[in-house]
Amino acid sequence: MSWSRRIGAPTAISVAVLGVLAVPAAARATPIVTVHHSAIQRPIPPPPGALAAAFVANQFTYCSLICPHILDFVIDVPVAVVRAPGVFTVAQARTHSVDRSAGIALASVTAPANSAMNGIIGNDLNLVLPRAQNALEVAVVEMLRVADTAQSGSAPGAVSSAFDTARSRILDALHAPVVIDPPQLATPTTPAQAAALDAIDVGSAVLFRAPEMLMVGATSAADDAADELATTGNVARARDTGAASFSNVIEQANGVIHHAIANRHRPVPTRAQTGSKYSPTGSGLGTLDQE
Repeated sequence: MSWSRRIGAPTAISVAVLGVLAVPAAARATPIVTVHHSAIQRPIPPPPGALAAAFVANQFTYCSLICPHILDFVIDVPVAVVRAPGVFTVAQARTHSVDRSAGIALASVTAPANSAMNGIIGNDLNLVLPRAQNALEVAVVEMLRVADTAQSGSAPGAVSSAFDTARSRILDALHAPVVIDPPQLATPTTPAQAAALDAIDVGSAVLFRAPEMLMVGATSAADDAADELATTGNVARARDTGAASFSNVIEQANGVIHHAIANRHRPVPTRAQTGSKYSPTGSGLGTLDQE
């Protein structure tokens, strides 16, 4: 084999490479890279057990707000009942009035009961229940969104992405700060989701808010009546004071139920529903429609 034939192939390759390098950069073809939007936006799902762990941790948080007041009720009220006869005796010696002494003895029991109930019910209505209801609403809305994605015939990847996003949002709701009057976290985008939130609001008002208001209202009314009797010794006036106090609470509890029934959530249209080219999937993410 001649030397020229031995170097012919490498020389040809070298010439070709040099020719490519000699072409201006602007004249070279830029490779088209296809980026899948869903792959970029796919959420990172919470680790296994994260939702259960957050739920259990919340129960300890809620107990830290309520349980001390339950102990106050369980301990202080029975102790006050035992001491009430002695309180009555001392008060009678000081006031020389049986009715006022009875009121003072009753107030020594109703005062710790009212204080404990205000701690229990007040923290539950103002802190625990709103946060727990927020998490429940987010869970219901997100699961309905996943169901809508599955029923729409979306690809398995879209359904999986919707489910991962739902778990992430539920976990965020479970980790939300415990504050008074927190903002609503769930955002309904369909009539079914809005109706579910309406049902939760009514159920919460009927099963929790109104009954708890009546419970704390009863102890508060009893305390008001006892204070009135201890001050004036007028039994009829004390009875009227307690009845008026409890009647006011009943009116407030009815107002809570009526407000929940009258208040209706409205779906917030997504960009897809308003005709935008941005089409959100069930995961709350989106893909750009191709023209």
